[in-house]
Amino acid sequence: MTGLIGLAIFWAGAYLFSFSGGFSADVFDYQPKYGAVGGAAALPDPKVIGKHLFSANCVTCHQANGLGVEGQYPPIAGSEFVNGPANNRLIAIVLKGLQGPVRVAGKSVNNTMQAWEGQYTDEQLSAILTYERSDFGNNAPPIPPAAVKQMREELKGRTEQWTFAELMKLPEKDLTQAGSKPAPAAQPAAAKPGAPPQAPPSGNQPPTPAPSPPPAGSQQHS
Repeated sequence: MTGLIGLAIFWAGAYLFSFSGGFSADVFDYQPKYGAVGGAAALPDPKVIGKHLFSANCVTCHQANGLGVEGQYPPIAGSEFVNGPANNRLIAIVLKGLQGPVRVAGKSVNNTMQAWEGQYTDEQLSAILTYERSDFGNNAPPIPPAAVKQMREELKGRTEQWTFAELMKLPEKDLTQAGSKPAPAAQPAAAKPGAPPQAPPSGNQPPTPAPSPPPAGSQQHS
């Protein structure tokens, strides 16, 4: 009996040593930090964070290869919802969920996807969608957190999951540029000190005055 207890203690110690992750909070309490810490660390890659979150929650249905489950869960790979320009509908799905029959990438499925708006922040959902749009053979622009925030605000009054018919009634919007600042207008080049003033644009120049006649008596006589 004593030998069995000792063996169990030895096995437990070996297991913890191998799989404890050093009891690090980064392993057991994964909370991605957005923004540089101390001004020196690089910003986290949304695709890396997105892959971690996808693997923790989405992989069961959509599978590690992104092909989904035949007849039950839609594929991520080649999905027109994931890759298409109407990405407001993609954001709407992850925020509020989806139920009933739907056809994605030429495949018909019929199941339920839960709403994720209460589990994830704008930054986290942005990271998941950005990962989905850049992996599994997909190549679409990232979804910024501002786009998720915008759709969260627009849909805050909705409490039910989408059906396919309801989802397709949403006007198409490309929100990949949400939150980005417009480019500043070009400023005219500053004149160098001592340089003559530039002429006004063509078409707005004032007429050139006619030369004044010479004063009387100033002409030479032969």
